[in-house]
Amino acid sequence: MRQMSFYQELKRRKVFRVAIAYAVIGWILAEIGDLLFETFEAPVWVMKVFTTVIILGFPLALFFA
Repeated sequence: MRQMSFYQELKRRKVFRVAIAYAVIGWILAEIGDLLFETFEAPVWVMKVFTTVIILGFPLALFFA
């Protein structure tokens, strides 16, 4: 597969749009989670797990785009 055709296929499947949307929504969720977990005095590991799940979901979102 040529380099240009690979780029065109990513563009056709709107992978870039999904990546940007996921990054923005993930950032918003992380900010809300930080605020809520701090307010409800959740243990520190809860935020770490929440952030890890958001980060690990990124490649999955791109794969299914």
